[in-house]
Amino acid sequence: MIQYKFTAGKGIKLLLLCALTGSLFLTAACRKDNGMSGPPVIKAVSLLDSTLRDSTFVKALPGTLVLISGENLGDIKKVLFNDMEAYFNPTYNTNTSLIITIPSNAPTEATRPDVPNNIRVVTGHGEAVYDFIVDIPPPSIFAISNENALPGDSLIIFGSSLWLIEKIVFPGGREVTALVENEAGTRVGMIMPDLGADTGRIMIIASYGSTTSDGPLNDHQSGNLISNLTNDGEPGENPVFNWAWWGANRTSDAALFPGTRGGYLQNIFGGVGADDGAWWNGNRSGNFNEVPMFTNAIMTQQTSSYVLKFEINTKEPWTAGINVLRFGDNYAYRFMPWATAVDLSFDTDGKWQTVTIPLSAFRTADNGVEGMGAPAAVMGDLLKTGGVVAFGYRFITESAPVDVFNAAFDNFRIIKIR
Repeated sequence: MIQYKFTAGKGIKLLLLCALTGSLFLTAACRKDNGMSGPPVIKAVSLLDSTLRDSTFVKALPGTLVLISGENLGDIKKVLFNDMEAYFNPTYNTNTSLIITIPSNAPTEATRPDVPNNIRVVTGHGEAVYDFIVDIPPPSIFAISNENALPGDSLIIFGSSLWLIEKIVFPGGREVTALVENEAGTRVGMIMPDLGADTGRIMIIASYGSTTSDGPLNDHQSGNLISNLTNDGEPGENPVFNWAWWGANRTSDAALFPGTRGGYLQNIFGGVGADDGAWWNGNRSGNFNEVPMFTNAIMTQQTSSYVLKFEINTKEPWTAGINVLRFGDNYAYRFMPWATAVDLSFDTDGKWQTVTIPLSAFRTADNGVEGMGAPAAVMGDLLKTGGVVAFGYRFITESAPVDVFNAAFDNFRIIKIR
């Protein structure tokens, strides 16, 4: 039998050596278990839905939630899409994957032509780069400055992703390529071509898709019109009159509010105190005859598929008062664009501007206040039997007085947008 004799000092040294050796073995085992035996590697980027995953998924739109898969992806410090750092929750980071949302403002070829088109993952044990394109969303149109602009007038389209536009196609196949785009992709300007009598929706054709406007341009004398305020025998456009001959000044003075065709209504008044609902006084309304515009088939269609459009031109900033737009006696919309305008002042700067109001925004009265109750659901809520349109508008005041109001209105029309 062999006996070992230890001194106290030697025993402590041996215990420390054993502990250190065990620690090294444990660390190595942990590294082996975590699989971080080398630098990170990205193998694929896919959608979270397993049925939609595609190993060749190499591009996505900003704001997309994606799954990055690979090896040695643990301990991620940061992730960059085209050099823009993206937020991620470490809870969703494992050694083989990361769930992350592409930043909504990540650079693209439209905003920065020299983008690297890649994803870069930085970990505590190295970096990985993966070829990946942050795609550009297709263009979208929110509004058009004046859908009935005259030839030669400036025209502005407001929307999103209005980048890399190849051309804009107007009614009659007229193509415009002389465009001025802003850096944010939210507006594009051009000169209105001469459309003659052609009417129709415009199409934007861009490198990353196309889109169409929600209503036709040059639509001032079609069957969509409730009224264009031009009477038989008057020049400028084919007449669609239907005016009830009272409530506003009807004029065709091109010098007073230049930029329109034929007749229009001018509402001019002032010195109206607070809480004045006497809309029948002093040039404060617009009244039209009932117009048989539709068939009975429209009565069950959803109001969300239709909009009311018209043009407005202000000579004075509009800062108070409500233009109550009405269909029949039960549904109204409280039109007061000043309430959401900068400095609570709405002003078209003497230019005609198209207004679009969803018919689903028209509401019943609530506690005697028009336009504050339940919304119209189907067209039968707004129209009379047989698809007859009974439309008009009335200016009232509530808590604030109106010192002066001077504006013109034209081309009231109902458009199907979907």
